[in-house]
Amino acid sequence: MNENASLIHVGLTVSDIDRTIDFYKKFFGFTEEFRGVFSSEFIADAPTLYRQEEGVYSDFAFIKSPNGLVLELFQFSSNLKAEQPAWNIPGYHHIAFKVDSVVESYQWMIEEGVEFFFEPKFRGDPKDNLYWVFLKDPDGNMVELQD
Repeated sequence: MNENASLIHVGLTVSDIDRTIDFYKKFFGFTEEFRGVFSSEFIADAPTLYRQEEGVYSDFAFIKSPNGLVLELFQFSSNLKAEQPAWNIPGYHHIAFKVDSVVESYQWMIEEGVEFFFEPKFRGDPKDNLYWVFLKDPDGNMVELQD
């Protein structure tokens, strides 16, 4: 049994690693912890894991949120166009951040050109004044904000 198991990081393939790092730094306070390259030889050594053709390599980076959440980002030399995320397809579909104010974050991010799925909605009883909203990161991945 793994009673002391804990989340280490979440992996995310992106189309532009620099743009993604800038996005998560700007809006969520992430810092870049490490950057490197998985060589084509490294990727070829695990063909059933990466399922890439010969010669493909990947830039990667670890970025960390102020509370310690780590995203491991991958930008493959063979990136395919991302599909629209959907809730009813099995697999990971969003990450969520607790923010000081969903409404203020929404207003700031809209002004900065971030695309949202809808305007902030009440979460639970409206008298509690707690909100939630979903936005798209630079590759269209779903990100939830909650008060």
